[in-house]
Amino acid sequence: MFVSAPLPPALRRSAAIGLLALGVSACGTSNAPDTSGGSAPGGDDIPLQGPSLDSSIQASVDDAERRGCDFLVPDYCQFPWPSNALTLADSSTATGRRLNLQRAGMPMNIAGIPLNPAEYNVEDGFSQGQMMLTYVPELDLEATGAAPVTDIEASLRTDAPIFVIDAETLERHPIWIEVDTSDTASTPVCDAAPGISELLALVGDAPEGLSTVLNGLSDACAAALAPIFAVIGDTLDPLLPNNAFKIDPPALILRPGANFEEGRRYIVAMRNLRTADGETIPAPPQFRVFRDRHPSDLAAVQARRADMEDIFQRLGAHGVARDTLYMAWDFTVRSSASVAKPVLAMRDRALETLGGGAPEFEIVSVEDFDGGDTLRRIEGRMSVPNFLNLPDGLCDNTPLLSDVADYCAAIEGVADQLTDTGAPVISDVSGAISEALQLLIRDVGQLPFSRLNYGNPRGPAPEINALQPTQDFRFQCEIPRTAAGSLSEAETWLRPAHATLYGHGLLGGKGEVGGSSTERLRELNFMHCAIDWIGMATRDVPMTAIILLEMGQFRSLTDRLQQGVVNWHFLSRLLTHPEGLSSHPAFQTADGRAVFNPSRVVYDGNSQGGILAGPVIATSPEVKRGVLGVIGMNYSTLLRRSVDFDPYGTFFYAGYPNSFDQSFILSLVNILWDRGENNGFAGDLRRTDAFDALGHPTPDHEVLLHVAFGDHQVADVSAEVMNRTIDGAVHRPATEPGRHTNVNPYWGMPAASEGESGSALVVWDIGPLDNGFNDGTPASPVTNTPPREGQDPHSDPRKEVSSGIQRYDFLIRERFTDVCGGRPCFARDYVSPSVASGAAGNAAPLVRAPGPASVAAGGMAQVFAIAADPDRDALSYAWRVAAGGDCVDALTAADQAQAEVTLNANCGDSAVELAVTVSDGRGGTAEARTQLDIIP
Repeated sequence: MFVSAPLPPALRRSAAIGLLALGVSACGTSNAPDTSGGSAPGGDDIPLQGPSLDSSIQASVDDAERRGCDFLVPDYCQFPWPSNALTLADSSTATGRRLNLQRAGMPMNIAGIPLNPAEYNVEDGFSQGQMMLTYVPELDLEATGAAPVTDIEASLRTDAPIFVIDAETLERHPIWIEVDTSDTASTPVCDAAPGISELLALVGDAPEGLSTVLNGLSDACAAALAPIFAVIGDTLDPLLPNNAFKIDPPALILRPGANFEEGRRYIVAMRNLRTADGETIPAPPQFRVFRDRHPSDLAAVQARRADMEDIFQRLGAHGVARDTLYMAWDFTVRSSASVAKPVLAMRDRALETLGGGAPEFEIVSVEDFDGGDTLRRIEGRMSVPNFLNLPDGLCDNTPLLSDVADYCAAIEGVADQLTDTGAPVISDVSGAISEALQLLIRDVGQLPFSRLNYGNPRGPAPEINALQPTQDFRFQCEIPRTAAGSLSEAETWLRPAHATLYGHGLLGGKGEVGGSSTERLRELNFMHCAIDWIGMATRDVPMTAIILLEMGQFRSLTDRLQQGVVNWHFLSRLLTHPEGLSSHPAFQTADGRAVFNPSRVVYDGNSQGGILAGPVIATSPEVKRGVLGVIGMNYSTLLRRSVDFDPYGTFFYAGYPNSFDQSFILSLVNILWDRGENNGFAGDLRRTDAFDALGHPTPDHEVLLHVAFGDHQVADVSAEVMNRTIDGAVHRPATEPGRHTNVNPYWGMPAASEGESGSALVVWDIGPLDNGFNDGTPASPVTNTPPREGQDPHSDPRKEVSSGIQRYDFLIRERFTDVCGGRPCFARDYVSPSVASGAAGNAAPLVRAPGPASVAAGGMAQVFAIAADPDRDALSYAWRVAAGGDCVDALTAADQAQAEVTLNANCGDSAVELAVTVSDGRGGTAEARTQLDIIP
């Protein structure tokens, strides 16, 4: 976990005195009022002064009490967010608190349905990466000097106007501050698919009297929507204060530069805020009543005084004068038990059902190929304990209704259109989705969303569904051509492949495992196996559209993700257990030898397959190393910075047109999303004792993060946040000078060292716009909007041969390798001007030769060299016999990347060693060796 910044030296002494005072105060000693922010009394003994502000705050306080809101920022019910004011004390939880969100204060969608907060209220705190929100009228961040995304370190400075501290240690926590600039309030509905009438059909009837107005909106244009919504919102506000049509300005967003520590309390402070003209913005009376100790007859104000005084005391100990504060509040981050214990309990219960054996499975199809990187494709199904209240694998478990079969066929049609296309584009598949929706909702009847089965009354962890204790889920494996000479001939040469789990991209499917995303590792003898990541797979697209219209159903997505984690653990067990896949003829040569090595399994995932990998790897007893390609974490950061959200955002913005609602909901749902993505598990990923205290021991894990600079689909800043959270190193130089917009690019990350085994981040860059090699891409925007200029580099890192070599070394050799010649790493044919001109000198090539392989005496074997050059020089190959030459009758194609060795039948040695040398023609060479073990 990233270590928070220590106090500036000048403040250390005052902080120590302040902490001591806090301890004394806790023992009951009172101190005189101190407007400089020193310790002050608590409870009913707080000395008050000045006139009452009740007349100016009573309306907002009363409204907050009716609806379960926080009255500090009356502009929006849940602001400031997150806040301990929206929790209650609970001695049964690890943090001593529990969320207490009220349905009366939740945002409503256009159909008037308030978001149900019940599932959030089981949490003992807020997300480790919680997006913080509030609103400050007329605030100008530049005039204020708030830390932007380009200078997160500025939030650690003594004079930072907006900052966060750990309430116990008083150490600063890095954040950046931005105003929501996403295009939302002005663009919903107009181009939505389906239209307004279809939306209403999906989410229910509109409130009485609104149907005519709503149906008319489908003919409106974006320019006309804002005034229409404003009129409706103002009209409804007295009756429906959370109605979706109330137009609010953009929210003020604070984001952590590294995740918060689990179970800790934090304080947010805002001071010396200014307008664009440089004028100081006065604090609102709802805050001044506490800051300036105004008397009040309002019970809610008096009940909160002690908590607010504690905040002022701790800020005073940090050196903050209370009279400079515009706003301050606190929040508690949930415990590891809150986010991880359910999925850990599911893991252990599921594996326990195996009784030490392998999961049940059957092979459905086997397809052999004469060419390409895949030798054999195998599809099968496995039986997994079912923790869901309804079958989630609807299309995997035998459908009884013809309409359900038609639905599954429609979904498969969507999958076919999405294969290898990158991000799904709704407009390209809207017809298939529409047909699937019609079949699912109208013909079959809208099936209730699947949920984890916690029992009734709710227990501490999900339980296996007694009515349907198992489900079947399909898997697909790709045996690489480098693994064997033939799977139909006995005594063929064999090079057992590396067993690998593959995580697919956004709302994709297991079929991606045979595409270009795994090509480089298949060349290096990796056998990838994949399953649909239920909850966020192609089959979930129709349900996802519905959820985006009624976000109270969001739990169904994250509950299915957690069942998906269990599914991955079962696939991992199938790959490693001696009675698993290696025991089946489909995964063996004709004479019964396994074509992959079951002693180890690793993880490889891209995009969504990297974002969702954290819970799988962190909780896996078998997967200890993983590569996460073009990844990030925290969907509240990712979504509005991604072009992928454009089509899906259409549904969300149509359902929730209000700007404050959009920001709040995206922050809120990440509390649940954490249960199935990196954000909830990154802090525990590398800790050897992460889950010991919970009674679920798990080995430590290491990950290699590959980032596409300027990625249009996954915000690269979120990968930086993740790397700080896991204390990962970074390959340096990460980018060319001046390429990154940050004042201090990749601050807080040590340089990765050659040969180290720990986690690291590597940035891959296709170069600036119009660079002469490709269209290029600029640095990512410094706002919460997607990159749209130039070429999207999202798919490029995984295509580089050098990237494959680096991943091979990290996963199998358990070491970090600089594959970029001591320079930044480049992709899509790009090299920097200094490399292109030769001014940077010549970097040596790299080469790997997968092995060892076994071959019968008198038989033949192929050997493979995988090579790359940082300068992109053309390479030549030279194979030679390094040892055991008496056994070799012939070495053919010795000047090619793929050579062939023929052994004599009377060889007395047990092995032959071959070496390959690659040369770049400029004096740079590299050598790799591989071994052939001889079977008598």
